Amino acid sequence: MDEEHPDDMQIDERIMNAYAKLTPREKQLAEVVLRAQSSLSSYTAAELADTAGVSAATAARFFRRLGYSTYNEARLHSRRNAGWGSPFEHLQDTLQQAGDFHLHVAQDSENLSRTLETMDISRIEEAVGYMAQARRIWIVGYRNSRALAQYAHMLLLNFSSDVHLLPRDAGASLGEDLASIRPEDTVLVIAMRRRPRVLGEVVTIAREAGASVIMISDPTLGETGANASVSLRCQNKGAGIFDSMVVPISLINHLCARLVAMKGAALKERLAEIERLHERVDDLSSAISVQDLPNFPSESGG
Repeated sequence: MDEEHPDDMQIDERIMNAYAKLTPREKQLAEVVLRAQSSLSSYTAAELADTAGVSAATAARFFRRLGYSTYNEARLHSRRNAGWGSPFEHLQDTLQQAGDFHLHVAQDSENLSRTLETMDISRIEEAVGYMAQARRIWIVGYRNSRALAQYAHMLLLNFSSDVHLLPRDAGASLGEDLASIRPEDTVLVIAMRRRPRVLGEVVTIAREAGASVIMISDPTLGETGANASVSLRCQNKGAGIFDSMVVPISLINHLCARLVAMKGAALKERLAEIERLHERVDDLSSAISVQDLPNFPSESGG
């Protein structure tokens, strides 16, 4: 393999490296490969090409562009790295880098840059639109994604009290909450690897209920994201044994900031009430006067 694609570079990393140079048809195939990544070895090149609606020649050129001599080489490489995503699998490879903070920051910076290069900004605006119109917002996150879901929940409570974090706690049953999802709701799913199997069923149930589903994930999101209304993939490669969460945190922050701009002046009354209540019940230092709250511009001109 060439120097641009070392043996330990996963196929999604190779795709992100090459994404800007891919043709439109190769990008179609890239989406299919990313969805199938966790079980790539069970597909033939023809099956992937048919699913993407591209020719066999396009598929062969695509895998060569990723640094593989043939698709079979890519499939074998995927099989050898089936444990990717487990901190244990990365332990031996990253011990030497554990103390290098410069490398740590550089990797986060690269993740941000590559995400910006590959993400369709119009999809971000679509996601904000769904949240702005929602009667109720449900936020779902498991494992590593739980902290991200809690962060999103904290920010979105500034807009409405009708924002709910799922699962509610370790012993809670999902059935009662899932039964309450309606077509006018939006479900924000944080789906960074490694994802529990239940997540796919939650997404399916939400879509069956008619709700819009926004998924924030890493590039390895497979069939779990097939039913999403909007899928936003974040680069998450870590310099050490753990994935980086810098990009999804930044994206969640940006979605909420865009929501402020979309809500406009309608948000001021709620934020003012929140500040008044902070002054009454919370011992927060340097509380601002509610009169000092800005007049938020409205993108709609209202």
